[in-house]
This record gives sequence, C-alpha cells and structure tokens, in this order.
Amino acid sequence: MALVRKLLIRTIFPVNWRLRPRRIAQGLQRFGNTECDSAWQILYALESIDDPRTRAMVLQHAFEEIHHGAEFFRVALPYVPRLPYRYLPQRDPLFDPSRGAAGLADFLAYAHVGEIDVFDQFDSYAAGIGNCPAQAVFRESKLDEDGHVGLTWNLLVAVTGSEKKARLLIWKTRARRIWEAWLRLGKGMGELPLTLILLALYCTFGLLTVLPLRRRLASVGTAASRDNRLAIGEVAPAR
Repeated sequence: MALVRKLLIRTIFPVNWRLRPRRIAQGLQRFGNTECDSAWQILYALESIDDPRTRAMVLQHAFEEIHHGAEFFRVALPYVPRLPYRYLPQRDPLFDPSRGAAGLADFLAYAHVGEIDVFDQFDSYAAGIGNCPAQAVFRESKLDEDGHVGLTWNLLVAVTGSEKKARLLIWKTRARRIWEAWLRLGKGMGELPLTLILLALYCTFGLLTVLPLRRRLASVGTAASRDNRLAIGEVAPAR
C-alpha cells in the first residue's frame, strides 16, 4: 500500500496539481489542517503523562506540529488570492482517558504509525510538487518527523512494558490504518480525471509489459515464417 501511494504521489498528483493551481492550495491546506489536528490530539493526551520531562518533550512535539501547519498554510497562499474557508470537522479524540494506560498505548501506537507514514511520504510529495517553497516545507518537516518517530516509540514501549507488546500493538494499528488509507485513496481517485488515472496505469503497468510482449510476438512470427517456408518446400523438415 505504501509503495502504491508513493507511486501515485509521484505520477498522478503532480500532473493534476500543476494543471490546476487551486488544487495545490487545497492540498497544502489539507496538510496544514492535518498537522494542526495532530497537535490537538497530542495536547488532548498530554494530561495523562505525569513525568515532567516527558510532558515537556510531548509539548514540544505539539508545538512542532502547529509550526508545520502554519508553514503549509503560508506556502499555499501564492497559488490563490486567499485560501478558501474550510470548516474544521468535529474532532474525535484518538485518546480515550477512561481506558487508562490501554487507551494511552493505543493512541501512541496510532501516533507512531502515523509519524512513520508521514516521514516516508514527505520526500515523495517534495519530489512531486517540484521546485517551489512548498518543497522546502515538506523536507524540513520530515526532519522533525524523524524525532517524532523516536519519541512515540519510546513512550509506547514505556507504557506497554516491552518492545514485543509495542510491536504487536503497532501491527494491529498498521492494519487498521491500511484500511483507512485504502478508503481515502478510493475517494481521492474518484476526484481525479479519468484520463490521468488511465495514463498513470499505462505508464506504470503498460510499459512493463512491452518487452515481454515484443519477445512473444517475435517468437510467434518466427514460428509462423518457418511453417510457411516448410509448406512451400523452401526448408526441408528435420529428420
């Protein structure tokens, strides 16, 4: 799933964005909203962390997410006179305080997997969007995400009590996020022009079959030519 997503980011989305600059602004605005929502989720869970040093690191994490959001909003402005107003959806906290340590563990696992996905994909978005201020924002944000991956992992191990339990919880969370990503991908594909989708599929899979098909046709053509020559007596059949 991650490989398919990276491929789509590098092929379909750059073409679609460049043909319609407003799409770039809307995409960057969505990134900004996502980063700000991440900060809100982190702050919501912050009260469950008692250790002052850990609370300070988690608070720093939230501040960095807010900064990322502000940067995405900033680089979206050159593409439109002003950003379209977007109503923020009603936030559904990922952390359930009534579940205690189990709820915190689930939240940390979800946050950790999300940070890994963002870390892996920001390079693809930077390459897809081309040489512009937004490219630098993607790449600079990735540097912070590297630290976020380490922080959420260490916290998850501390809450679950072992790396084995932490990995198991991450595996379950990964399966859930793959399903959610598949649903989002289907929705996003539905918003793209059919021509771009077919072009990307051809470039991806069509070109991979060109050489095998050519070899197959050449072998069939050679066999047919030999049969014709045998039929007219040009080539004596092997004994």
